[in-house]
Amino acid sequence: MPEQTRNRVTGAIFLLALAAIFLPMLFDGAGVQAPDIPPASPVSQGQSVADYDDVVPATDVVERVSQLREAIDDDGYDVATGTRFGEPALTPPATDTPATKAWAVQVASFASEGNARKLRTRLRAASFEAFISSHKSDPDASVMYRVATGPYLSKSQAQEVLASIAGQFSMQPTLVNFDQ
Repeated sequence: MPEQTRNRVTGAIFLLALAAIFLPMLFDGAGVQAPDIPPASPVSQGQSVADYDDVVPATDVVERVSQLREAIDDDGYDVATGTRFGEPALTPPATDTPATKAWAVQVASFASEGNARKLRTRLRAASFEAFISSHKSDPDASVMYRVATGPYLSKSQAQEVLASIAGQFSMQPTLVNFDQ
């Protein structure tokens, strides 16, 4: 008998055996029992949704955002202080307000951000907490990058750091107010 015929006969016998096993199961009356599903309960009246004004309290967010937009220019700088929004404002110390909360030591100011980063890296390597604060004197002016250390909670501590930086780096740093 050729091999192709033998494969066909073997396949036919296999299919007949499967049919002899599974067909009685399909046509047997027992079959698979249907699960008992309880009848659905009648639809109840749902809770009513509260009014938006009753749930959400009235706020002044829109008013505060518009005030903030007036205080910040298109580039993100505070109109009053000239400092980029979110960065500390470094202002000259006022002689009539002795209750300054925090102080900083402004080491230098650069027109190039790269130069400011280099000095900040040198100060950090010498264990000073240095940071950069961007500043614009007016809306049309270019940005200046101020390198400073701080904040310090006492004026005497800030003056000690000022003297230390002046000695180590041969610079003339200045004492400034640190305002968040």
